[in-house]
This record gives sequence, structure tokens and C-alpha cells, in this order.
Amino acid sequence: MKNFLISISLSSFLGAAILFLSPYVTGEIEPWDSNNYYYSSALLIAGFVILLDRQASYEIAFIGIMLGQALYMFSFMPVDSLMEIGFVIMAFKSLLSLVGLVLKSAYLNLLLLNGKY
Repeated sequence: MKNFLISISLSSFLGAAILFLSPYVTGEIEPWDSNNYYYSSALLIAGFVILLDRQASYEIAFIGIMLGQALYMFSFMPVDSLMEIGFVIMAFKSLLSLVGLVLKSAYLNLLLLNGKY
């Protein structure tokens, strides 16, 4: 249970941090509105970082990233009529965090094969 709480807290924090840093990095309040790769790369990195803890699972990491973004979005971002569309875009784009999780697993498997892990 302790590992679950740590994993969900860390992934939620990283999810919220992605939206918090968006105006500073992209100049846009909503990161999916920018023309650069900040949001995609931030999700990939968050997925990779979360699973540095060997106890974390893919499901917990993905749910935590989504939870953090949703909480930040509904708490601190301006509410307008397009918020639901933003939430759907965020949900689909957050699937990129799973790619980061897969990259982390491939990296650990490579280390296991070489006997360094």
C-alpha cells in the first residue's frame, strides 16, 4: 500500500507539473495548443521517470499522470466551454506516457541482459 501511494503521488505530481510548466515553456496555457513538442516529450519523460521505481506499475503511472493533469486543469486553468474537448485531447495525448513506460522497460531489460541491474 505504501508503494502504491508513493507511485500515485509521484505520477500525479508529474502530471500536474506538465500543465504548470506549459505557459513558461510554450507560451500557451494549454500545452496541446502549442506548435512544439513540449507536451509529447514531457509525457514521454514523465512515463520514463515514474517507473524508475521498480515497484510502480504501468496502470498506476498512467492513472496518476491523468489524475494530476485533471486536478490541475479543473483547479487552476480558466473554465470555458471547450474544457471538455481539452480533457479529451489530454486523455488521448497522455497515452504517450505509456510509450515512455515501454522505453523504460526496454532499457531495464537491456541492463538485465548485460548483468548490470
